[in-house]
This record gives sequence, C-alpha cells and structure tokens, in this order.
Amino acid sequence: APMARLPAMTVEFPVAEVHEAIAATRPDEVCLVFRDRRITWREMTDRTRRLANHLHRAGLGCNTERSGLQGHETGQDHLAIYLHNGNEYLECMLGGFKARVAPFNVNYRYVAEELRYLLTDSNAAAIVVHSAFAPTLAEVMPDLPNLRVILQVADHSGNELLPGAVWYEDALAASSGEKPPVTWSPDDLYILYTGGTTGMPKGVLWRNADANVECFGGSRAETLEGVVADATGGLKSLLAPPFMHGAGHWVSFRTWNSGGCVYVQDHPERLDPADIWGLIEREQVTFLLIVGDAFGRPLLDELDRNSYDLASLTVMLSGGAALSANLKDEFLQHLPTLMVVDGLGSSEAGGQLSHVSVGSGATTGTFPISPGNHVLSEALDRELPAGDPEIGWLAKSGRLALGYLGDAAKTARTWDS
Repeated sequence: APMARLPAMTVEFPVAEVHEAIAATRPDEVCLVFRDRRITWREMTDRTRRLANHLHRAGLGCNTERSGLQGHETGQDHLAIYLHNGNEYLECMLGGFKARVAPFNVNYRYVAEELRYLLTDSNAAAIVVHSAFAPTLAEVMPDLPNLRVILQVADHSGNELLPGAVWYEDALAASSGEKPPVTWSPDDLYILYTGGTTGMPKGVLWRNADANVECFGGSRAETLEGVVADATGGLKSLLAPPFMHGAGHWVSFRTWNSGGCVYVQDHPERLDPADIWGLIEREQVTFLLIVGDAFGRPLLDELDRNSYDLASLTVMLSGGAALSANLKDEFLQHLPTLMVVDGLGSSEAGGQLSHVSVGSGATTGTFPISPGNHVLSEALDRELPAGDPEIGWLAKSGRLALGYLGDAAKTARTWDS
C-alpha cells in the first residue's frame, strides 16, 4: 500500500557517527564474536576505517549530494556484499557508510544470470566476495565494466584470488586506520535489495539516518550525547538467518545501537541447531533471531534430543515468515521464561508491528496496530477506522525509504510524498 513520507525529523545522525560515538565509550568491550575472533569496539572502528579508506583511495564515495536528487536516484557509488555471515559482512556495511559508499545485500544463492542482473541493476562499483562464490562472480565479471574494486574473503573453499581482486585482510592491513577524509551525512544511502518474490529484485533506497531509527532500532534522542546515553549495553544477539536478508542487518545494528554484542554461529552457511544452541549456552546469549517454522522446527527437534543451559535467553524474535502457535508453545515448554516475538515489517517501511507470546496459549501472529501504521481501504482511497470489517492494506507514515533504485514509476506508486 502507499506510504506517506513526513517532513524530515530532528534526529539526524549518520550510522557511522553513531557507531563511533558509542565505540568511544566502551573501546575494550567486545562488539562481535565469530569463531575464535572476539572483536572489540576499538578494533571494529579501526577495521571499518581501514576498509573505508581503501574504498576512498580507489576513488569511490559520494558524487552528488542527496538534495539534488529524486527518491529513485543515487549520487553515490555502491558496494555489493556477497558473503556468508561473519564479521566481514557487518564490517562491509559499516565501512561502506564510513566511505560514503552505499552498501547493499547480495543473495548468495543466485545463479550467474541472477547475479548479473543484480550487479547490473545496482551498478555496483565495488564488491566483497567469499572465495566460495568467486566462480559465479567470475562468470559475470566481463559484463560489469563499472566493477572497479574486488575484495575477496578467504574461506574453506580454497578458491584462488580472482583476477584484479585483493585479499580482504591484505587490503585492510595496507590501509590507514585514521578517520576517512569525508564528512558523513544523514542523507548517505543504505540500500536493501528485495528478494524478487513480487517481481524482479528492487533496490530500496534509505537515508541511513532514517534507516538507523526505523530499521536499526536506533535512539530517537535529539542529541548525539542522548543517543550514546541510550546505549546501555547488555544485549547479546545471535542472528541465525543469513545477513543477506534485511532482518539480519536490522537486528545486528539494533544490537550495536544498544551498545551490545553480535554473535555469529560457527557454521553460518547452513542451519545447524546444535551450533546455535551451543553458542547461546557458551556465550550466555540473550536474544535470538529466527525465521518462522523453517527455523523453529529444527531448533525444537535439537532441544528434544539434547539438553542445553539456555537460562540467559530472554527473547526470541521471528520475522519474515509465520511461526505457528504450536511451535511457540513447544518453545515455551522448553523455556518457560522466554518471550517469543513475531515481527512484521517491510523493506520499504522498516519495522512496523509486533506480537508477543509468553507463558501458555500462544497464537499465530495477530498484530495490534501501532502509531504511524494505518489500514487503508482496498481501493486505497480512505483510512479504515478500528473495527471496520473491510479487509484493507497495511500502510505506514513517517520516516520511510526514499524509493526504488532507478524506477521512478514504481517509486511514485508506492510512496505518497
């Protein structure tokens, strides 16, 4: 349904600025754990600055400021993130922001034809790729004349370095850890590509300051000091789905906005329930993200087979697909103090509605309306009042995405400016 964009709010802090401000208050605390890597806030600042400086030195960044562009247009170079979950994925997002290069997600299950479409549609100027995906990228590289920077992350595949590529860690080691010589802007883009279930994949363009609030759960405080004060720490989050989907970005940065720590399972290339529960037990994780029954059933089967101390886990959020009531009841039988949350949102509007199950008698998600969300008539010509029996469309007003990359017509149909 159409969504109405309100005038710019007063909270206007770039993601890069927020992350560095929070990092300065807890430099030696751990902000990301992946296998044997325990990366502190200071180290994350250093690594993402190095990546940003590598991109900047290659001539990538912002070419046209946002004020001169329409909602479907971009004035920045774009960074494709073609990776499994790991520290590198989130480093690329944050490092992109620090270089004023817009990061976007690549579905690593795409075959060559789909990958060619995505990288052409996005006009990617840079890509970070796991070695396991290098053969697929190699198939389409001759068709991507604008792809000027290729960083490759070594993995178990042992695949050789692509022609013209640089190993990711070598690039960071050779770059500067100083703050990049650019001025971060609230207008700089975060690009979220849809999966293509309703047509071809579309690049949803967000001002990163809006995404930080509506997608990444950032503070709405009106000063940077207030934003930092709201980062009280304590949240320890494990995101079981691939980061290539929006929910993985959103909850990871939500965790960092709280001053917390992101955990990545040892085997992110597949759903390994023992890996997930073992990590929660070992690290005393407090928050788990899953995707509906497809994740819920295998996780429950593992709890039936083996015993874990999961007393630390207080919240499990399911998004992207329905988590059935019977599975919720099974989780609550294993973990009576757990809060099971259904989250509903969209790439174009961010988080919208939630449903909470505790105790017993869980139901499949029924979402109460919340401020900024509206139900429109089927004809999209009026807002339906509470209790109206007509089935309508869920819409949102407030801070929203700007539009679809390169598509003025679809942008006009979806957003009511």
